[in-house]
Amino acid sequence: MLDRAYVKTEAGRAEIKSRGLVMSRSVRNLLLMIDGGKTAAQWLTLVQGIVEADFEYLLMQGLIADASPAAASMVEADLSPLDYEQLYGFLTRHAKQYLGLMKGYRMVLDVERCGDLAALRLLGQRFVAEVSQAQGAVVADQVRRALSIGPAA
Repeated sequence: MLDRAYVKTEAGRAEIKSRGLVMSRSVRNLLLMIDGGKTAAQWLTLVQGIVEADFEYLLMQGLIADASPAAASMVEADLSPLDYEQLYGFLTRHAKQYLGLMKGYRMVLDVERCGDLAALRLLGQRFVAEVSQAQGAVVADQVRRALSIGPAA
């Protein structure tokens, strides 16, 4: 992980504007600066107060992605092929069911902030990751199938 370079995703750029997620100043600074030009190890030495877990957090939230071309194609494979209305409807209908009242409400707000299909598809990835964390892998796999996303790698 530390030997890889990362870039901001569409969701990461949206997060910079919205400030919807609670994160420390150092993690927010990392998100602002990350550009694919340096490895995670290099960023650890440049941004005071960050640790490897901060990269894992940003990845899990879908705010950054591996900058390598092979990883970019894998990220594409994890995107839902549903159109905007279908994906919007699924996420808004099921957020509270799978994530609980508060996290579900925040997810619905994030859905509302998505301005295009690309941002909504990235949010769909984050939704699956959050369902996995909250409900476990079996439920996350059910959500993946409902979103027509291939099995987890």
